[in-house]
Amino acid sequence: MNLENNIKGRKLLIKLLKAGETVDVTAQGLSMFPFLLPSDVLRVRPEKAENLRRGQIVVYEQDSKIISHRYIKTVKGKVICKGDGLIHSDSPVPPANILGVVIARTRKDKTRSLEKTTNKITGNIISFLTPVTGVFFHYMSFAWYKWICNKEE
Repeated sequence: MNLENNIKGRKLLIKLLKAGETVDVTAQGLSMFPFLLPSDVLRVRPEKAENLRRGQIVVYEQDSKIISHRYIKTVKGKVICKGDGLIHSDSPVPPANILGVVIARTRKDKTRSLEKTTNKITGNIISFLTPVTGVFFHYMSFAWYKWICNKEE
C-alpha cells in the first residue's frame, strides 16, 4: 500500500509540475544535508533545464525517483547535479527529466526563500566547493542523524 501511494504521489507531482503548477513536497533523506533535512517542506516551481542557474536546487526524475539536488553545470546537453551531503555527483540528467527548482524551504514553521540574493550566492558558492564540502557534509549527516535525531524520538 505504501509503495502504491508513493508511485501515485510521484506521478501526481510530475503531472502538476509539467502543467506549470508550483507545489509543496516533503523532503526525505540526507543527501542535501545540512541545507535540506528530512521533513522540510520544499516549494517547487516548474523550470526548464535551459533556465537553470548554478547553485539552484533542482528537482528531477531519475530511475523512478524524484530527486532534489544542487545544479552544478550542463555538459554535452546533460544536467549535472550533486547532493550537498554526497561525495559523488549524480548520473547526468537528460533535460526532459528536469521538473523544477526549489524556491523555498519550510522547517519548523519557518520559511526561507531560496530566491533571495544571499541564498543564491550561498548556493553558487556551495556548488563550487562541493568536492570538499560534500565529504564533510556526508559524514556530518551521519553524526547528526545518530546523535541529534535519535535524541528527538
